Amino acid sequence: MKLKVTTIKSIEEGLTNQVYLEASTKKKIKADKYIEIDGKYIFMVNSSPTIPKDLIGLNKAQREYLNKIADFDSCEVVARCQPEPITLIFLGVELMNNESLELSERKFKIDFKNKFNNFPLNLGQEFYFTTDSDDYLKLTVNELVSKCDNGILNGETDVYLTSKSANLLFTDMEDKKIFMNKNFSFEMLGIGGLKNEFALLFRRAFVQRAFDSRFIQQLGIMHVKGIMLYGPPGTGKTLIARQIGTILGAKKPKIVNGPEILNKFVGQSEENIRNLFKEAEEEYRAKKEKSQLHIIIFDEIDAICKSRGTGTSSGIGDQIVNQLLSKMDGVDSLDNVLIIGITNRFDLIDSALLRPGRFEIHLEISLPDEKSRLEILNVHTKKMASNHILENVDLEEIARLTRNYTGAELAAVVKSAVSFPLERKVEKEKTCQNIMPQDEFKVRIEDFLQAIKEVTPSFGVNGEEFSQFNKIFYETPPFQNGINLGNELLSKLRHTNLYKTSSLLFYGSQGTGKSTMAVKIALKSRFPYVKMISPKNIIGLSEYEKVRYIKDTFSDSYKSSESIIILDDLENLIEYVSIGPRFSNTILQALKIFIKSEDKNKLFVFGTTSTVDVIKDTGLFDCFYSHYEIPLVSYEDYKYLCNENKEFKKINYSGSSSIKALLADLDEPDYSPE
Repeated sequence: MKLKVTTIKSIEEGLTNQVYLEASTKKKIKADKYIEIDGKYIFMVNSSPTIPKDLIGLNKAQREYLNKIADFDSCEVVARCQPEPITLIFLGVELMNNESLELSERKFKIDFKNKFNNFPLNLGQEFYFTTDSDDYLKLTVNELVSKCDNGILNGETDVYLTSKSANLLFTDMEDKKIFMNKNFSFEMLGIGGLKNEFALLFRRAFVQRAFDSRFIQQLGIMHVKGIMLYGPPGTGKTLIARQIGTILGAKKPKIVNGPEILNKFVGQSEENIRNLFKEAEEEYRAKKEKSQLHIIIFDEIDAICKSRGTGTSSGIGDQIVNQLLSKMDGVDSLDNVLIIGITNRFDLIDSALLRPGRFEIHLEISLPDEKSRLEILNVHTKKMASNHILENVDLEEIARLTRNYTGAELAAVVKSAVSFPLERKVEKEKTCQNIMPQDEFKVRIEDFLQAIKEVTPSFGVNGEEFSQFNKIFYETPPFQNGINLGNELLSKLRHTNLYKTSSLLFYGSQGTGKSTMAVKIALKSRFPYVKMISPKNIIGLSEYEKVRYIKDTFSDSYKSSESIIILDDLENLIEYVSIGPRFSNTILQALKIFIKSEDKNKLFVFGTTSTVDVIKDTGLFDCFYSHYEIPLVSYEDYKYLCNENKEFKKINYSGSSSIKALLADLDEPDYSPE
């Protein structure tokens, strides 16, 4: 039955969070206790003489949640039987005035369950709650565990609270930790694809804090004081750090960006570090073991905790490291503090901070695999799926196509995919001059495929980087032999467990197609990460900066499960000059090390050179496992080219020549994309 929305006139009725109908209307739809609105949302219903016939009374929070305007919008209402029970619920609690308030968490949960026993709640719903002291609160259902996105609250429901207001503080916190709940999953906190990482954290850091402090003292062990999260940008390090407080039932974490600690006044930076611990110290002096856990998160910690002795002449970085060391593991170190460091540059952190007793857990948050990507996509599309907006979208296929995408990039793919139906909606409403019904708004698989093309992964294949090689490729027999060798070596590397690194050097005269061949093999290999280091990438950089660029490129490649690096024009990379002769020994030694070194993931290195004698003399030739010479175009190869393209017959073949020279002599050169 379609009913027009109106406001609830009585304040008392509005605070009950029920919806109200006129008695005959309630009887007409055969509603007993529960109704379903718009086929998705379940509410408790009651009758009221203040509501006119064939209207439905909603309070402000309900109208905002349902996106309805009073006296304008309508909603479809049907009777509903009792929903399934909610086993676990997360509630955000917001104070509706500017006063400061302390609430007992234990008492609040008891009062809440008593007041809302057998009351239906929906995911994302906002509703009102009044305390015994007449304090008005607005509660939000952040997450719930039930058979669907709604259910009823009962005595068995586990309730977890988080304060959304800075002036609202919960006291008398329960010892029960959320991660001990059998219904808990990290997807409920908006975290997907990190089960293995959290399993390690649980065993080494969380499980101790689930037990009474006196029991831990009998074991004679200390709590973990620090966790260092590191890995590529966008993989969820900060998200994990933020949610650890919820998992451990701690106070709201203090999140500090590393550079914010620095101050121009002498001694003020160290004072800023001490101030972060002041609240925890005061509470520990007052409550000892009863003190609540305080979490301090240092984002971009590498900005303030670089290895001592490598900073500026002022030594301010060294002093910050010393101050942090004394607070974490000094004479007056605390058990009610957990410090989390987040960095993309783990190699810059001072080693003293990384030993046991300080940041003793080092957890790499790496690029998600296919299963993890599916979990992340499920998190970001959960609301669309529950609202039936996804149309024939195979998330497993999307996860397969997004190799080397970080969590942030997958979120960007979802946002980009949604932009296409939004554009269709705008265009349709412009054409038809009518508002497009909400049930016609759908996100399709085609939208996701287009979004994947738009969002390029940082650790993937950049199409623009290799666009110059996207042209007709004439595969003469020597070329085909070189391609077959490259494919064979890549296949061996992909399937073997005996080694992690392999390499192939293409050499020959200038213009023989060495770089083009290496790029073609790399792009067709379907390795998720392909990067080229050529002289033009490092021109204008100092020798130190060039080595840093090469090192960073190889370091990034190790973060991908499979990767390819192309070292183009090796003689120019090492700055070889025949007069002298001269070259950069620093760059040469760096290349020798990286070409041969192995890491946990698989890497294939292609090299190209036009001066093989120089490469042999410098020792780079022997660093490559395999070598292949690309010869000049012979007469037999020329005849092959004529069969491929009749335009070659117009060229006067005068002996061995490079393929580039022959292409330049064509009257109608063909550089069109394949």
